[in-house]
Formats: sequence, structure tokens, C-alpha cells
Amino acid sequence: MASESMAPPATAPRNGPTKISEEAHLVPITYYPPSTQRTFQVNARAIADKPYAKYFNKDLFIYSDIPQYIRQPLPAKGVLPLAEARTLLNPGHTEYENGWCELPDGGAYVTSRTRFPGATGDMVRWWFWWHSAENERYALWFPYDHLSVKSSYADRLARKDLSDTQKWVGSQHLVNEFIGAEELGIRICFVDPAVYGLPWEDLKAAGYEAAVCAELRHHTLPVKLGDMLHLWRRAEGGLELRSRYWMASGMKLELPGKLNVPLDYVLDAVGLKRKLLGEHIAYEHFIHDQTEFTNLASFLPALYEEYLAGKV
Repeated sequence: MASESMAPPATAPRNGPTKISEEAHLVPITYYPPSTQRTFQVNARAIADKPYAKYFNKDLFIYSDIPQYIRQPLPAKGVLPLAEARTLLNPGHTEYENGWCELPDGGAYVTSRTRFPGATGDMVRWWFWWHSAENERYALWFPYDHLSVKSSYADRLARKDLSDTQKWVGSQHLVNEFIGAEELGIRICFVDPAVYGLPWEDLKAAGYEAAVCAELRHHTLPVKLGDMLHLWRRAEGGLELRSRYWMASGMKLELPGKLNVPLDYVLDAVGLKRKLLGEHIAYEHFIHDQTEFTNLASFLPALYEEYLAGKV
């Protein structure tokens, strides 16, 4: 269970440079739409007899320096273009590590920094296949919002001859979850970070211990919806996670024969992006990201230790 004792020491200037050692404490999440409350009850019943049930948290938290970033959108200069992802290799932090906004074409952008005290890259790489083996494990991550997960690498998950990374890089996770009060289905297609100009050798040299990057696709249609980067860097007392999401950005219809039809212009022209995503999804997704990763960080080291000991 998350507790204030897990909070690293420090304060952050408004969207300014930050360190994991900043003084902050955990504050409770109080936003639980009724649909997610019902999901929690379903998940609680399903997980009750699992050996990892003690990590299923009813009370969820974010750090006390995060609400300031929820209250208003980022300015335009706070958006990192996907083409400039390599700037995340630079030392220190950008001016805008946390926030959300609607993009000019109606898409959504989220930047999020979360703390992972006591965590290692090995734990992260393990988690990204382990949680996909059954819905109850996925529910640990966000008990109120996570409904189901199905990995295209399901036949690899029990193999001992594969590394943790080989069990999810190149796979697709079909997930159903709530973002705010809206239930969404999406295919998370994990790719090598080199796709975004971030080869592992460069990430390692910049102090990163783990990287999880993916293209986001519609759950049933051959349509690319966006991209996400999760980069875990060494920090005082553990790791810090620097995440970026570009949603409804670089959208394309993917046809047989590697024929891709760009969709951004058409969907922007009819206002569909802004209607379906825009500031609403950007806002809700920032809160979702902060909640799920702060929760994961609260139990990941202990759960991983139990896994190594053969208890889960």
C-alpha cells in the first residue's frame, strides 16, 4: 500500500527543473467516477485468491507537487515534438516535465514525470511481460481503471530461454481501460526505442536503465493513433520515469502492402480529433498516468522480490 514514508525529500518550481530528491509527500486520489468504482469491485473479487492480492490497493495516491500541473494546460512551448525525442538524452530536465494540453490539430499531448523509489531497470523489464499474463495482474496497476489485457506473445511468457525484454518488445497488448469515466480499447504495439531515435546504447550512456516505447493503434481498425515513450532514468534513491504521449498525432490508415494513408488533415478538417480527444483526453490521461505509475512504483520492488523467491 502506498504511504507517505515512500516519498523522497524536496519541492519543484512550477513546471521547472526537478529532481527525484525533491520534498513531496503522497496525497490521496479522490476522483473515482462511478463506472470505475464498479470496475474496482469486479477486480477485487477476481483477485481475492491470487498470491499477489495484497498489492491490490484500494487507496491510490499522487505526489503533492503534481496537482499544480493538473489545474491548467501546458503552453504551446511546453510540447516536445516527437521528432525531437532525442533531447530527452540531455542531462537534467526540460522546463516542462509535467502537464497536458490539446494540440493545434485537436490531438492530445501529455508529459509526465513520476518517482520509482527503490526500483531498477530489471524490475521494469520484468513487469512489462508479467502483468500481461492475466487480467488480475493488469488490475494491480490501476485497480479502478484497468479491465483486461491480452498479449500477442502469450505463448512466450512462461519460457525460461527468453529474456524479459524478448517477452514484450515486438508484441501487441490489447487493453481495455478507463481514461476518466470513458472506457477505451487500444492496441499497444511495443517497439525498439531506436524507432524514435533513442537506441539503447545512447539511453544507457545518458543514465537510463529501462525504456518502454510503443505505437498506439485502434483496437480493431488498422489505424495508428499515436506514440508513447516511457524512459526510466537513474535518480537518487531509485529511478525517475519520464513519459511522453502524442495521441491522435501522426494518424494513418495502414493498408496491406505497407500502404499508409495519412489521416491527420482529414480528421482535423472535420473537427473529429478535437471532439474525440483534445483537451478532455489530455487532461484525463495525465491524471491516469500519474495515478497508475505512482501506484506501480509503490509495490514493484516488493512484488519483484517475491517473484524471484518463487512466491508469485
